[in-house]
Amino acid sequence: MAKIGRPLKEKTVLSHDVKVRLDDETYDRLLMYCDKNHEKATVIREALKAFLDTAGVPRREDKAE
Repeated sequence: MAKIGRPLKEKTVLSHDVKVRLDDETYDRLLMYCDKNHEKATVIREALKAFLDTAGVPRREDKAE
């Protein structure tokens, strides 16, 4: 039987599902930004990466050294 649902673009890369609740103002701002042909998930991933980089959290490959 075939699996039902939309397949992940890169199954090995995007294998973790994280959910977050937003207030109305934040959600509206996100939608306004995404009106410029950006996907919400992509915007959130990039914002989280930028935050973690500025917070000094090491990347997985940096921890191996």
